Amino acid sequence: METGPALVNRQGGASGAAPAESKDSLKKVTSASMVGTVIEWFDFNLFGSMAALVLGPLFFPSDNPATSTLLSLATFGVAFFARPVGGIVFGHLGDRIGRKKSLVVTLVMMGGATFLIGVLPTYAAIGIAAPLLLVLLRIIQGLALGGEYGGAILMVVEHNGSKGRRGFMGAWLSGASPIGFILSAALIAIVSASMSEEAWLSWGWRIPFLISAVLVLAGLYIRMQLEESPMFKQLLAESAGEKKAKVPFFELITKYPKMVLISIGVPLGIHAGYYITIIFALSYAKETAGFSASVALVLVIVASICYFLSIMASGAFSDRVGRRLPMMIGVLGFGFWSFALFPLVRTGDPVLAGIGFSVGLILLGMLFGPMGTWLSELFGTAVRYTGISFGYQIASAVAGGLSPVLAVTLLDVYGSTIPVSIYAFAVSFLAFSILAVTRNAAANMLDRNEEQVVPSP
Repeated sequence: METGPALVNRQGGASGAAPAESKDSLKKVTSASMVGTVIEWFDFNLFGSMAALVLGPLFFPSDNPATSTLLSLATFGVAFFARPVGGIVFGHLGDRIGRKKSLVVTLVMMGGATFLIGVLPTYAAIGIAAPLLLVLLRIIQGLALGGEYGGAILMVVEHNGSKGRRGFMGAWLSGASPIGFILSAALIAIVSASMSEEAWLSWGWRIPFLISAVLVLAGLYIRMQLEESPMFKQLLAESAGEKKAKVPFFELITKYPKMVLISIGVPLGIHAGYYITIIFALSYAKETAGFSASVALVLVIVASICYFLSIMASGAFSDRVGRRLPMMIGVLGFGFWSFALFPLVRTGDPVLAGIGFSVGLILLGMLFGPMGTWLSELFGTAVRYTGISFGYQIASAVAGGLSPVLAVTLLDVYGSTIPVSIYAFAVSFLAFSILAVTRNAAANMLDRNEEQVVPSP
């Protein structure tokens, strides 16, 4: 545990400290980490899109098509509740045996599950075993993604050369989410457009899942070339492993209880806002505003590009003004914008609806861009992987998994999107309030580690 600082030689040598890496080394680590994370998000989002398009009647046949789709989407949601478990498991592994090894396992799990979905027999072939196996594979995907985000962020921000640029470099890992979504949506569109609808529903839907195997193999090769995080190697070298937390999760909740609550509360804002926009508002655009599926998908893809650019800009901005300012502006701004989003979509005008989606995601990008780095700065090296993964994934399960369902329920009960906007504003204001009372941590835990602060007994 990191209970007290004991300064040692900052130049390395006898202290065992790792020297600062070059800019080229940091770029290599960042690009390699991002490739793997993009692939994991590609696989994760590929299932979500397919669940809405084709998996329902194939694995959950019903006389009512809506029931089939609903059951398919419920399978998509199962992964959200597996993600916190994955965060704890892979956080434990990452804090005990290393960030790199944990990330290699998550990529293999995600890729393996996605490939198996592509060859999985349907309900017509093997009966009830088909949906049960589909749910199992989706749970494996959730476990893998639960351990991916925290580890990928740490491979970058724990490199000494990242100091002064951590916000921007960490933003590349946050930006992997919209890139994965864009790539999966584009692949589905290309494959489905290249064949008849009959062929697509019969066997063509399997192609994107099978193609992902090639991407995973490439990503695995790249990830295997990475070296372990210097700060984690320093932790091992300075203490010969004795200062590693025996059970990182227990040490996390006993030594960092306030930071754990903070790491849950703030990410609630990004998960609630993102999935209300991407899932609920997209469905609202099709069902209420009359947009075709293709037009609605284009609107979301354009908005996702804006989301990525906002993530990168806010990450860079946070290196100049601190993490909290862009995060606070973004999350509170989205809370207010949620009252404009649905009326703009309801107009049926693609330009106005596009503005609604894009501005909403730009504001959320301001929150998400610095978030990974900000979370990293809350915890010491011995429990940092577990700390980031647990808090972020708990928020994902609560807000990401439940917000779209709650939004649909509120719309059904009240016949208006105003209660949905009130909910979005309430969650956004909660995250804003937590940020407002949290120190900006100029001398954060990452800086202490980079200055070769060694855990004292």
